[in-house]
Amino acid sequence: MELKKENQQAERERARVWLNYLVNVFTQPSMGKEDPKFAMAKKEFIESIKPEQKKGQAKVYEYDFELMKRLKASQEGGG
Repeated sequence: MELKKENQQAERERARVWLNYLVNVFTQPSMGKEDPKFAMAKKEFIESIKPEQKKGQAKVYEYDFELMKRLKASQEGGG
């Protein structure tokens, strides 16, 4: 139980670090062409801090077109 709690806390910390990294990367313009070694180190760093993504079945949503038409008609007609 304690190990599970520690893993959850570590995953939250990785997510926080990931968000901070993304903010820093995308708010600063790149300066010319990157060195290939730097690009590889950057990629390794990104993979090490990127939070794990749980892969599962994608949710399928149904869209009720008839309901939307009726709602739109009532909004247009009723004000």
